[in-house]
Amino acid sequence: MIATRGRGVANLHAPARRCTPLLARVYSRRRVQPIVALVSINGTNHLGVNLAFTKFIFVRPAADDDAALTRLRAAGGVVARGFFNDFEAEGGRDSPPHETIQFLVSDGPREREGLAGARYALQVSSKYRPRLQDTEAELRRRLSDNAEIVALDGAVRVPQYTSAEMYAYAYKNAVSRRSGRVQRNVVIIPIRKTEEWWAKSALDRHAYFYPHTDGDTGARVKGHARAAEPGIATIHRRLYYNPEGPGRPGEFDFITYFECADEHLGTFDGICRALRDREQNPEWRYVIEGPEWRGRRVLKW
Repeated sequence: MIATRGRGVANLHAPARRCTPLLARVYSRRRVQPIVALVSINGTNHLGVNLAFTKFIFVRPAADDDAALTRLRAAGGVVARGFFNDFEAEGGRDSPPHETIQFLVSDGPREREGLAGARYALQVSSKYRPRLQDTEAELRRRLSDNAEIVALDGAVRVPQYTSAEMYAYAYKNAVSRRSGRVQRNVVIIPIRKTEEWWAKSALDRHAYFYPHTDGDTGARVKGHARAAEPGIATIHRRLYYNPEGPGRPGEFDFITYFECADEHLGTFDGICRALRDREQNPEWRYVIEGPEWRGRRVLKW
C-alpha cells in the first residue's frame, strides 16, 4: 500500500516472482533503499489531505542470539525517546498524544522472506513526517549491518466510501482500543487495488461497500461492510493510506491494521474468509494483498 522503503504486494501466499521488481522488495531479504522523492516534505497532495503519519518498521536480525537482542533493545530505547509508548493506550484517553511508538514481536515462522518473516517490528506515528523518517534513519544506522529492515509508510485521512449512516453503522458500536495487556494481538496487511478498480468512478467504488446487486452475476451480495460486521464489536481496526495518493505503480494503496484479544482471533480469521469470498464481497476481485505480518504488542523489545 504505502510509500515504502520496501514496497510489496502480491496475493498473501503467492511467491515473490509474481510481483514487479519494485514490489518484490518487500518479500526480498536484500536491504531496501529509501524512496528518492516526495511530493512535499509531509506528502500532502491534491489527492487528499494527510492528517497524520505512521511508519511500520520491520526488523529481521541476521542472528537470533543474546548479542543481537542486546543491540536491538539498545536501538529501540534510543529511537523511543520523545515518543509516548502506546502499549498502555486506552480508547477513553481525552487527548491522545500526537507522537507515539509501539513495539511488536512475532513468534511466527522465520523462513518467510521480507517483512512476513520479521521477528520484530515497531510503529511510530506523528503529525510531522520528517520525525518518522529520522527515526527510521537512526534505526537503520544502528542495526542495518546486522539485520534486514523493511519500512512501510502510511497516513491518516478522512474516511472514504462512507456516509453518515455507514459511519454510524461501523463505529457507533465499535470496540474501543485497549492496552496491549488486553488487545495484545496485531495483524498488519498492506494491500493495493487493481488498475481496474481505480478506473471506476467514485460512486461505483462506493457501492461495493454496501449490500448491492452484483453487476457480473445479478445476485444480491453482502458487500464489504456486512462481510466484516462481526469485527465491529471485537476487532480494533485502522486504515492507513498511501501518503502520496492511490494507484501509484509499484506501491501499496493501504495498510490495514488490526488489534484484538486472544479470544477474538478466530473472529478475525472468519472476517478475512468472508471478505475474500468474491461471491459475497465482489470488491475483492480488485484487491491484491501484500505479505501478512502477525505478532503481539509488547512494552519494549
